[in-house]
Amino acid sequence: MRGRRGSLALFAAAIVAARGSANVFHPAGSHASTRLQSWLPGPGAQHLGSLPLELAAAGLVAAGVLVALERRRKQARRRPTGRRVVTPRPDAAWAEGALRLGEDETSARMLDEGLRYLGGALRREGRAPPTVFAAHIGGDNLDLWVAPPGDDAPMPWYAVGDGQVWRLPLADVPGLDSDHGIALYPGLVTIGADATGRVLVDLEAAPGPIAVTGPADLVADALAAMATELATSRWADAICLMLVGGGACLAMLEPDRVRVVGCVAEALPLLDAHAAAVADALSASGAPSVLAGRAEGLIPEAWAPHYLVALIPPTPEEAQRLAALGRAGRLAAGCLVAGDTPGAAWTWEITPDGRLRAPELGLDVAARLLPAEERAAMAGLFGAADDMAGALMSAPPVDAAPAPHLAPDTATPAEVTVLGPVSVRAPGEIEPGMRPLATEIVVYLATHPAGMQPNVLARAIWPQGVPDETRDAVLDEVAYWLGADGIGRPHRAADAGGRLRLGSGVRVDWHAFLTLVAQAGQAAGPGGKPGPAAEEAKLAQALSLVQGPFLAGCAQGGYSWTVTEGLAHEVSARVADAAHRLCELRLDDANTRGAVDAVRAGLRIAPDDELLWRDLLAAAHATGQENLLYAAAGEIWTRASMDGRSELAFETEALLDELVPTWRWTLT
Repeated sequence: MRGRRGSLALFAAAIVAARGSANVFHPAGSHASTRLQSWLPGPGAQHLGSLPLELAAAGLVAAGVLVALERRRKQARRRPTGRRVVTPRPDAAWAEGALRLGEDETSARMLDEGLRYLGGALRREGRAPPTVFAAHIGGDNLDLWVAPPGDDAPMPWYAVGDGQVWRLPLADVPGLDSDHGIALYPGLVTIGADATGRVLVDLEAAPGPIAVTGPADLVADALAAMATELATSRWADAICLMLVGGGACLAMLEPDRVRVVGCVAEALPLLDAHAAAVADALSASGAPSVLAGRAEGLIPEAWAPHYLVALIPPTPEEAQRLAALGRAGRLAAGCLVAGDTPGAAWTWEITPDGRLRAPELGLDVAARLLPAEERAAMAGLFGAADDMAGALMSAPPVDAAPAPHLAPDTATPAEVTVLGPVSVRAPGEIEPGMRPLATEIVVYLATHPAGMQPNVLARAIWPQGVPDETRDAVLDEVAYWLGADGIGRPHRAADAGGRLRLGSGVRVDWHAFLTLVAQAGQAAGPGGKPGPAAEEAKLAQALSLVQGPFLAGCAQGGYSWTVTEGLAHEVSARVADAAHRLCELRLDDANTRGAVDAVRAGLRIAPDDELLWRDLLAAAHATGQENLLYAAAGEIWTRASMDGRSELAFETEALLDELVPTWRWTLT
């Protein structure tokens, strides 16, 4: 085996590169044939194959959906002790895996920051922003097709050719100050992609409704993809998105933005009222256009756009009224409707092979599609996140780690660390380029102590699929790296049924944590009353293992199985519960500084857990040092405001009211 190490290392490095390319754009081909053959669950399956390529290549859509999902899961910070975030049903979990595989968070962030900087720069220069018809984001640049053309784009934007395109090098985006920029173009939405990147069109640039024609199922899938991106877009602020036909699943993603209506006629009065309000705002502010009003920040609520996406064709009368609204002017609105529509300003065609043709804009791209089954699976993710009761956790196992692994500062030849920076210590050798992949495999085995069949492991580590011979060769390299214990037993073992597992000589900090917490529970006295010294000592030792965020430093795009399987949520909940209990014990013992330290340990892994926020307030208050209390209150409010919602549980607000009566006007 050693004779082939060189070639195998190169092969493994190629695998690492392939696994790291999850954010690379994958053009969509035929809707019927663009399926990932790498997701089919079940014993003995050689390939995965139930999730379509649409989710795994969703790019900007996936990035927006995952941000919205994470925001919803932060509601779990209000969970009761002993419970964690609910693991979604299998089809929804696979959907999340595909979304995580395909998300392009980098492009979404670049687009948002680049556009907001442009809005801020134009405002500082006192200039009216141009109309943007379309945008293209690729590997190097963000391009905007603007009208009227101009060669005076604010640096580092610059004009290309005759000024019809403004270009921003993506390498310049990290240095931009976009914190206070305005979302000038919230109607930009991905319609598809070409060979070099994603193509977006601004719905507000169309002088009336946009009709999308073609096979009915593909039209609905394309409109659903656009609606999903509009609902979760980070380059928009407040919007109202009205969905007609099949919108219930999408409405779950962002209820504050999305409204489901039964028919276009039901949406028309809302659009009429919005148009009237915008016209009044233009008159009152003196702004020459919606874009100018947005740019100047005048009457900002008036420019919040209203978009209508109708997945079913409107009636002829409805179409006429939509066309009349479009003729009234560009009033912070946009309309996408399925099917041939009389009076449509633009007509786009979805071809049977999945192309989107927009002749008015000269665009022919691979359409972004989101079929009904994927929409339902995404809704399942949000349904699980909205289960505020959470899932009950069983008592931690008292034998998760052997006694020698529990001694403080113990060190073993083979060790896995996940409660902080992810690492694997092993006695063998491994090529540097293969180490991240091998580390994830070892962590997977470490967190599945009962063992796992190789094909199941492969589905988690290589969601795109991997040949059996490649999988087996990499697993052999992992076994060589891990080596054996003092009596020759391999640290990567296999049982009689072929299930892979780690040997008992491999120390795993998570297993040691579970065992110490279980022992702390046994040390408590009758009726849950503490035998305080022993229980406190065990909990303190357990929390000393927490050195940072769970799996800190892991490669982007990897370890998605920790979320889809619920492990990440379990780790967060168990660490938070241990920190809460240790805080209680130390406060009972008047050890206020120790109580603060206990909470801080829990917050390393569970920074959004409101139980710990209340513990931090109580412990800081108990110190008698007002500066610590106010610092804790400010920290909590800052953390709560990070997702833009600034919502706190009633219990947290009540405690703030009691301990920091001025918090509502000094922090908010």
